[in-house]
Order: sequence, then structure tokens, then C-alpha cells
Amino acid sequence: MEVSDYINKAMTFAENAAKLSQKMSQGLVENARELGFPGASDSSAQYFDTSDEKMRNIKRQLDAKNDREKLDGLKRLIAMISKGRDVSEFFPDVVKNVVAQNIEVRKLVYIYLLRYAEQEPDLALLSVNSFQKDLSDKNQIIRAMALRVMSGIRVPVISPIVLLGIKKCATDSSPYVRKTAAHAIPKCYSLDPTQKEALVDIIATMMKDRSTITLGSTLMAFNELCPTRFDLIHPCFRKLCSVLDECDEWGQMAILGVLLRYGRHQFLNPNPQTQQNSSSTMTTITTRQNRRGFYSDTSDDEQEVPRAIDTADTLDPDHDLLLKSCLPLFQSRNSGVVLAVARLFYHLAPAAQANTMARPLLRLMRSHRELQYVVLSNIAAMAKTRPFMFQSSLQQFYAQSSEPVFIRNTKLDILTSIATETNIEMLLNELQQYIKSQNKDFVAASIQAIARCSTRVPSATDRCLRLLMKLLHSSNDLVVAESVLVVTRLLREPLEDNKRSVMALAKLMETIKVPMARASILWLVGQYAEVMPRVGPDVLRQAVKNFTQETNTTKLQILSLSAKLICLDPTHTTLDKLNQYVLNLARYDLNYDVRDRARLLRVLTLPDPGKETPGVVFLKSNLKQILLTEKEPPVVKHDNEPEFTIGSLSLLAGQSLPDYEPLADYPEKQPDPSVRDIVELEGWSGSRTMIIEKGFGSDGFESRYRGGSSFSGTSTAVSGVVASGLSSAYGVRKGNNYDLEAFYDERSEEESAEESAEESEEESEEESAEESAEESEEESEKESEEESEKESEKEAHKSRLIKK
Repeated sequence: MEVSDYINKAMTFAENAAKLSQKMSQGLVENARELGFPGASDSSAQYFDTSDEKMRNIKRQLDAKNDREKLDGLKRLIAMISKGRDVSEFFPDVVKNVVAQNIEVRKLVYIYLLRYAEQEPDLALLSVNSFQKDLSDKNQIIRAMALRVMSGIRVPVISPIVLLGIKKCATDSSPYVRKTAAHAIPKCYSLDPTQKEALVDIIATMMKDRSTITLGSTLMAFNELCPTRFDLIHPCFRKLCSVLDECDEWGQMAILGVLLRYGRHQFLNPNPQTQQNSSSTMTTITTRQNRRGFYSDTSDDEQEVPRAIDTADTLDPDHDLLLKSCLPLFQSRNSGVVLAVARLFYHLAPAAQANTMARPLLRLMRSHRELQYVVLSNIAAMAKTRPFMFQSSLQQFYAQSSEPVFIRNTKLDILTSIATETNIEMLLNELQQYIKSQNKDFVAASIQAIARCSTRVPSATDRCLRLLMKLLHSSNDLVVAESVLVVTRLLREPLEDNKRSVMALAKLMETIKVPMARASILWLVGQYAEVMPRVGPDVLRQAVKNFTQETNTTKLQILSLSAKLICLDPTHTTLDKLNQYVLNLARYDLNYDVRDRARLLRVLTLPDPGKETPGVVFLKSNLKQILLTEKEPPVVKHDNEPEFTIGSLSLLAGQSLPDYEPLADYPEKQPDPSVRDIVELEGWSGSRTMIIEKGFGSDGFESRYRGGSSFSGTSTAVSGVVASGLSSAYGVRKGNNYDLEAFYDERSEEESAEESAEESEEESEEESAEESAEESEEESEKESEEESEKESEKEAHKSRLIKK
């Protein structure tokens, strides 16, 4: 053999070896990619490649026979959806893969269909049959996603099919599937409202579910369809209270909302006579809180034991059960849950127990500013009617320079609401520091807060007024102007003690330039014109000089001041000339409001003997009463009065938003509490019931009249009232069963007792064997349920990873 032949063979062998190694490396990479190793490929970033070549290959990949190619194409589509790109053009190609055998492919197909089923309802209808088949799939995630997609097709024609799917999934063995069925109920109702009665029956059935995963979603559907059907809540009220801390966070919020509305309909007002902000009721609580710091080792429960016992004695047992069941949720890490519990305590609990929600709400303030603003807004609304809850935490609401203005303003509202005689000095010192801020709006809000403190605490009015008068000498024009406005409100009543303050304000007319402040000074001088007769004419003389340069608001007050002075002294010649001069200037003013007021005051102040009508004469005779009427004392005005439910969006917006429903008033008479003492299923913890293992309503009745297929072997729970009378009513009991025949037997009790004793000895051996068999069956069922739950958790974890 020649050398060239050896060389050719060697080259061929090398080429084959290179191809083999390349195939092996590609196979290893693909296998590793399927197993989900993070370093097996170029990572998931390759699916976000939006080049034209990659996008053209998606359709080919979706039509491929290889599942690996389909997975790559679907992952690329899901990646494009996550980036916000519209990939609805591939909808027909994706729908064809809904019958794929690969579970991973079907999961991705369902994720895609959930996104575009509403946009392409006609094409989605083509796969309804496959969705119905998937409702019986072994994988619980496939069953749940099939129902989600089917309920997401917005075509009213398939509403009966969706209803059948919901009924089937509502009794599924997996709680995850039942939870999905509860989520599909509102979708089916919005698709076809005529199915409401059937859907309500499903909700009533799902209310009896023992899984805490399902209860929250069921009550969300209850809120959407029948929020006032409290007859559905009666049998499961105590169960909801007992499992409240075991539900997920979103389910807890839904349950708390339902229980709040239920409590307002079924329980009496816990504060019937005393108002919620009664200082006499809460004096001891407030003083106890003032003695300890915020981080004291003593808990609120220890502080409130005597008062809590007093209020608990007057509450309905179920009302007290509800409040005690909600207490642990104050420690939840979810701010929505904490706020929901606070709402329930605010609207449903006695005022003495309201202190328990102060610290949890203060804990939420240590979060980001959006959440902090929501919490502060609700605290501000609560503090208007129950200031005693937060008076011991005054320093927690001090404003920080790093906080945004909307948070600082909300804190100012809270500070003025919880002001008392004991903390007013500390509060005024803090507000005085806020006036030095560089933010003009915050400075104005701080000055207004000082005025609110004077009206909130009448004993501190002089202290607040002196502080405001000091601000009149500030070099900041905004501070001076805002102080003038606030002082004017405080000096509405003409008193002898306020003359110095009015004189100081009158001297500012030469320097102050803010229109509202000038108008306020002119109005105040007019109110004190009778008490200070020499100040008014001089102020009017200075104001008339620049009448044409003043704003419309100031011009109106100049006209009113001139009329007031003429009314008090009609014979004063200088005032008469000034009045005529001002009226002539206003007669040709550009503003029609100024012209109209000048025309009115001309008739009332200038004499015109030949043209005066009886009406004008009557008005002139009462001119002093018209212009110098006494004003009411200033009233504290709050921007966030609790007109709306605590924790609602309408409270933050300050107006009633769509779909907002206020809470109902408490009933005048106590509703019948026995509606909650009814027949319940075994395992409903929290109910005052007795369990009868195999009594009436179990084997004999159900097997005879209900077929005994699905009801045989179940236990029945009846209320304590009914159970207490069973022994006397039925008389004799055979083993675990009550002997109904003995109830109708006319023989003596001794004969029947002897016969029952003999029969009980014969049946004891049989019952022991039956009980051991039942225990073994229960243990096997528990093991199978635990294995199915573990598998469902694994599948759910995988689906979340795929979504990511």
C-alpha cells in the first residue's frame, strides 16, 4: 500500500473523529439544558434575541416534530411576551401544540394562551375539546391551567362549558385546582350573568372546603358575586375565625373584609353610649401608656387586661371570638394584612381594645415612603375620632428633613389631632423648628398647625397667639403673610384683650404685599372698628391711595371697610369723602364683582331722599347688623375626616370611587346567634359542636335515601344544644349508634337495657375489628394525600421557574 493511501485514511479518520466529538458535545449540552443546569448553555439570555432570523425560525420550531425544538420556540415566545412585544401572530401555530404529549410543552402553550385567549377567542375555541380533556389530566397544574385558559376565552357561547368545568374542578382532590376554580367563578359570571345562581351554589359548596389554600379565593369570588349573602357565612363563621392565621396573606385580607361586613350586620355596637373619642373612657389607658416608652417590655395585652375583661363580658361570644382570632395577624409581615386587621378593630371592636392596633401601625411606618404615606393617612383618619390611641407615641410622628412634603404634611395633621394639655408645650416647640424649613409649603402648613393647636387645646390659645405674633416680625414674607392669615382667624371675635394684636397687624399694611394677607387685615380692622374707632379711618386712608393697584380681593375688602366706618359714624365728613372717592373708583373698575358691590354700597351708604324705596329704607335701618354681624368662633377643619372606610382607596383619594360601598350601620336589636349553631362538617374547628361517629344521618339514613355511595362512612356534627338532648330523647345506644327502635319501643326501660347490654357485648368484637380496619385505611389515605401534595408543590415550583 502506498503512502498516499495511508494519508487519505488518516485524514478521513480525523474528520470522522471531529464530527463525532462535535455531536457528543452538542448532545451533552442539550441534555444538560433539559436538566436545567445553569452553566450548560449560553444561559436564558439567548431567548431574548429578537433578530429577524431568530423570529423567522420560531414558526419552524413550533411545527417541528421534536419536542426540544418546540420548547425552544415557545420559550422564545414567552421571553418576547415578558419584554412587552406582541407575538399574537404565532397564535395559530401555538394552538396546534395544545395536544402535545410533553408536559413542559403544554405548560408553555397554556401560558401563551392565557395571554392571548381574549384577543383571539375564535381560534381559542378550536381547542376547547382539548381543554376539557385536560381537566381530567393526572397533573394538577395541567388541570388548573386548562380551566384558567377555558375561563379566559371571552365568548358567551361557551359559558355552559366553563360552568361544567368549574363544577368539576370545585370537587377536585387538589386544593390548587379548587383554588383555580374559585378564581374562574368571577370570570364566568362576567361572561354570562345568567349563571349566577349556579355559581352561588358552587361557592356555597366550596365554603365547606377544609383547605386554607382554597378559602381565600372562595371568599374573593363571594365578594364579587353575592357580597350580601351572609346566610352562606353562618355555617362557616367559626371555622373562618379558627383558620384565619393559617391562610395565605391575600386570603387573609379577603376573609377579614368579609368578616368585617358580617360583623356589622350580626353584632351590636360595642360602643353604644360613649363616643369613640370620649376622654373619660380612655383616661386611664392614656396615662398608663404615657408611663412607658415605645420599646417597653410590657405588652399592650398586659396593660389592658382589666379593661379587656370588662368589655368582653358585654360582647357576643362570636364577636369576641372574631376579635381574638385577628390579634395574631397584627404580627404579619404583610402590610395589607396588618391594615386590614386595624380596619376591623377600628370599625368593629370596643374603643378600649382599639389601643392594640397602635404599635403594629407604627411598625409599618418604617418602610418605603409610598407605604408610609398610606399608613399615615389611615392613622390621621383614626386620630380624628380616637386620638388617645397615638397620644403616647407623639415623637414617632415628628417630621424629618429627608422626608417628602406629602409625608410631613400628613404627620402635621396627626400631631395637631393628638395634641393635649400635657404635650402642647413640646409640640409647639417642635412646630417652631419646622418654620425654619426651606420648603415654603411646609412652612405654611406648620403655621396652620399652630393655629389648629390653639383651637384643639383652648388653654394654649394665648401661647399660640404669642408665638404667631412673633412670626409677624420675620424677614420671610411668606411666614409673615401666612401668620397674618392664621391670626385673623383666631381674632374673629372683637375682644378688649386683642387690641394690641389688631394694632400690630394694622401697622403691617405698609410693608406686607401678599393680597390675601392685606385683605385679611382690612377685614379684621373692620370687625374691630367699633372697639378701636381711631384705627379704622387711618387704615382706610392708606388703602385708598393704591386702590387701583390692588387685587380684586383687596378692593372688595376696602369697599366693605369704608361702608362699616360710615355705618358707625355717618356724620364724619372725612369718612364721607373717602367713601364717595372709593365708590367712584370702583364704579369704573374692570371687575364686575367690584362694580356690583360698589353699586350696592352706594345705595346703602349715600343718601338719596327722593328715590329711596321702602326696601332700601329697611336695609339702611339694619345696615349695622348686616355689615358688623358677629362671626362664629373658628372651627378646626380636617382634610381627612373618616367619612370612608379605613384602609379603602376612597379614603386616600378623599372622594367616593367606583365600586366603593360604605359599611352598614349596626343592627338595633341583636340578631339570632343560633344561626351559627347549625349542622356542620367534621373538622370545622372553632364550632361549638359534638361529633357523632355513626349516628342518625350517617349510615342508615344516607345509605337508604342517598344511595350510600358518597356519603357512607362520614361523620355528622350537630350543635351542642341538639347533642345535649340526644341521650334523653333516644334513651338507649347500641355501641356507637343510637338505637332509634328503642325510642318507639313500649317495653320497660329495664328490659330494653338488659337486651341492649347483651347486644353490645356481641357487637364489641365486630366494632374493634372494623375500627382497626378504618384506622389502617385512614393512615393509607393520609400518606397518599401527603405524597400528592409534595408532587403538586414540585410541579408548582417547576412552573414558577419556567415562567421566570
